[in-house]
Amino acid sequence: MPETSVTHSPTVVEPIPTWARWACVSGGLVLVLDQVSKWWLQSLVPGGAMLSVKPDHWPAWLEWHHNPGVAWGMFGSVPWLVGILTLILIPVLIVIWWRSWRGSRTENLAAGLVLGGALGNAIDRVLAMAGHLAGVRDFIHVDLGFWPLNPWPTFNIADAGISVGFLLLIAHGLVPRRTVERSA
Repeated sequence: MPETSVTHSPTVVEPIPTWARWACVSGGLVLVLDQVSKWWLQSLVPGGAMLSVKPDHWPAWLEWHHNPGVAWGMFGSVPWLVGILTLILIPVLIVIWWRSWRGSRTENLAAGLVLGGALGNAIDRVLAMAGHLAGVRDFIHVDLGFWPLNPWPTFNIADAGISVGFLLLIAHGLVPRRTVERSA
């Protein structure tokens, strides 16, 4: 019987696509930082999670607050509607990003920030709908002493990710695209 040799081809590890590096890392970072900061600060709040307080020993920029609505407390009287809309909008944002934005690093970074922030706040909304929280946990208080930043709504890391992500998308959209001429 002839002897056959078996050759093993080396395993080819494909590089992580650029869109995944920028979107997944930025989104995951915002989501983890948001949730860790909320749970840690919640553990420091006297009386538990349902209070809105400003402990004396906290720095001026730190204030524990629950927001059942969206920015500035809008739609706070219908938190169930805000929760449902959040759970509908996250998959819509993912589909839009998947179909449209997976081009540049900036777009993917921005999409990751927005989606990570949306997921961070969605976790709070689901917990609020289940009766475990009074709303989205906000804790960063900005008061610069002049309008429109006085008072600015208390926010969290998820909100910051969403805001920075949208600003990046707007800035990216305002920058003219360079066209590459191809020689015939």
